[in-house]
Amino acid sequence: MSRRIFTIISFILATAGLVLAVLSWTDLCSFSGCTEAHEYRFFGISLQLVGTLYFCILIATMLISTRCDKIKLPLHLMLAGGAGAEAVMIHLQKNVIQAWCPLCLGIAASVFLLCLVKVIASTTAPKGDTVMNKKQFISKFMLLTVAAIAGFAVSFVGIKKPEAAGIDTALGKYSSKVEVYIFSDWLCPICVKVEPIIEEAYKSLEKKAKLHFIDKPVHKESMNFVPYHLSFLVNEKPKYIALRKALFELAKTNKNPSLTDVQAVISPLGVTYKQLSFMDVSQTMAQSQALSTEYKVTGTPTIVIVNSVSKKSKTLVGSKDITAENLLKAVKSLE
Repeated sequence: MSRRIFTIISFILATAGLVLAVLSWTDLCSFSGCTEAHEYRFFGISLQLVGTLYFCILIATMLISTRCDKIKLPLHLMLAGGAGAEAVMIHLQKNVIQAWCPLCLGIAASVFLLCLVKVIASTTAPKGDTVMNKKQFISKFMLLTVAAIAGFAVSFVGIKKPEAAGIDTALGKYSSKVEVYIFSDWLCPICVKVEPIIEEAYKSLEKKAKLHFIDKPVHKESMNFVPYHLSFLVNEKPKYIALRKALFELAKTNKNPSLTDVQAVISPLGVTYKQLSFMDVSQTMAQSQALSTEYKVTGTPTIVIVNSVSKKSKTLVGSKDITAENLLKAVKSLE
């Protein structure tokens, strides 16, 4: 096989890896493994950015190497290091996350296949090309092995899931393996209908499960309530249910409340609104969207009950499913 064919195959694989890295920035992949894998960081930098930059630099290096043979060794070292890093990602998905991300696997396949192509190309040099002697081959093999081990070691140390990233919006029993995600929209009439049921079950739920009240805006005006809602979740946990009820009451008559309007309904509860940063609100809404995608939530109200250890879950949708009895029964079955 000619060198030109190997070069074309290499560029196709590198371009495929770049495309997959770019797609990892989107919500295209809705598998649970995707959502959790994308939460990991490489020394604080998002894996999506690291992957995109890696393939951009790799393609640029490949282009230069077609004109300058001296660049081939750095290129091969980059591939070996990338293969080591991808081995860490496969380990994380299999043994830590215990779920697979198709995009991540596709990126890993691109890197591993590129390495294979380079190995085959090196061992089947066309006539007229200089062939490495045994000593040169062993030296290069050892160097690439060290690069792969270094890539693995650096990635193993550097790839971590941020702990307590962003703001703490959870309620209830933090140590529980059962987590309850309540997705609602402030202008959804069925959400209003099931609120008394949630209020009724709350005192029992907070003793048994970790609770997450998630904004799932179906009506665009519901976004007007999100900053206030998140502030109450963070700063007023003991009074949250009463404040939630007050927000729902306000939403019945005012779809675009001002700070004065909100303060007027929460003052009787002895609460003063504390504004969160734009970054905190934006990050939390992104996390909420990711959860909505992960659990395939398409409408409100929806309640997802999950055992964080076994990954088993139950979903209640609408006023027929969401009753205090069904909710408590679902939590008990997943304990």
